[in-house]
Amino acid sequence: MSTYSQLSQIIPSDQALANKGLQAALEQVKNIFDTTLPQLAAATEKLESNVGLDDINNLSEPLPANVVAYFEQTLATGLLTDVIGSIAGYNITNALSNTTVILNSMSTAGDFNSLTNLSNGVYTVMENCIAGVYTQNTIDPDTGEPGNSYTVVIPGGLPGAGTYGPANTANAAIGNAFSGGLNPAMQSTVGTIVAADPANVSATTAYFGNIANQLATQNTNQALAGISYANLLAGQKPWSLVYSLGSAGLDVVQGGAAYVLQSVANTDTQGGQAMISTMIEARNQALLGNAGIQTDIIVSDQYPQPVANVGNSQYTTSQASSQIIIG
Repeated sequence: MSTYSQLSQIIPSDQALANKGLQAALEQVKNIFDTTLPQLAAATEKLESNVGLDDINNLSEPLPANVVAYFEQTLATGLLTDVIGSIAGYNITNALSNTTVILNSMSTAGDFNSLTNLSNGVYTVMENCIAGVYTQNTIDPDTGEPGNSYTVVIPGGLPGAGTYGPANTANAAIGNAFSGGLNPAMQSTVGTIVAADPANVSATTAYFGNIANQLATQNTNQALAGISYANLLAGQKPWSLVYSLGSAGLDVVQGGAAYVLQSVANTDTQGGQAMISTMIEARNQALLGNAGIQTDIIVSDQYPQPVANVGNSQYTTSQASSQIIIG
């Protein structure tokens, strides 16, 4: 405190104490004497903080188990699945399986009879229409040969019943039957099924929504990541990514590694926040290093081995004295 005592004699004591505190703090910075005040000021002005990363700011231990789990599970199967997950069925296999179970149960209950009945189901009539079952061709009265006028006649009592045409081709007449009768009949039938079982319809809609979101997310992330499928290696663990987070954090160009990783990190979890904080730390270390501040801390991984108890093999003073032989 000697410098404080001296300084307080020429400036107000509170300012002297503040200066002394700043001195004490700066003296704890490695290599502080090898930098200049302008260098230090320029570096610290650009330092980033963990603002918004509350889970990191509130840490009570260096490496929580849930952060490790994030990289082993969420990141390994999260970042990768968000990029190439559909190949392994992520967000797709279970959704399709659950949808199949629901559709099978509805089918067993007869909910789809109006669509699939082999006599008068909408789909059955559609198949017959496509096959030409209801298509008629006008006979040329002069030649007795089929002419160029086609109609589709769906019998009464069937979905989309009516006459469609005439048209110059059979396909055109069939198209008229679909647009004018069969498609509206199908939509009406499906609407009735939906209204009768909203719970199962909502569940299957959600499953297909998950599939669509997976494919859309994957398509976006593949473009951002610039993936080259020819260079992918099998059996890779997520730790190589963990160890390279520091260098990735320095790639701050638009679309660079830091941008991509921060975009896919889940900031609702401690692991995702740790991912971002690690990249921030790397950028801060680079700034301080450029200013001449030493940022590495070497912690020895060596520790003393426990000494075995092999008993006392030394004489006490009294024991040694009793061994003296005087001739």
